[in-house]
Amino acid sequence: MLQQWLPAIRIVQIILGVAVIIFILLQVRSAGLGSAFGGSAGSVFKTRRGVERLIFNITIVFVVLFALLSVLSAAIH
Repeated sequence: MLQQWLPAIRIVQIILGVAVIIFILLQVRSAGLGSAFGGSAGSVFKTRRGVERLIFNITIVFVVLFALLSVLSAAIH
């Protein structure tokens, strides 16, 4: 019976996958390439606020939904 939902689940999975990629790319990092390779030793911890925090939280929700749909899809198939 759940087999009929498999195409819809896969479409939602594709949409969530693209959304996760977009939201990860939207997250602005204050660290440049120099600090990624060990430069800027005096970096200060920065808390997320406002829109940055909202994008971070939405990314987490989308990743969890994507993982749950992947497990459900594998269980149905």
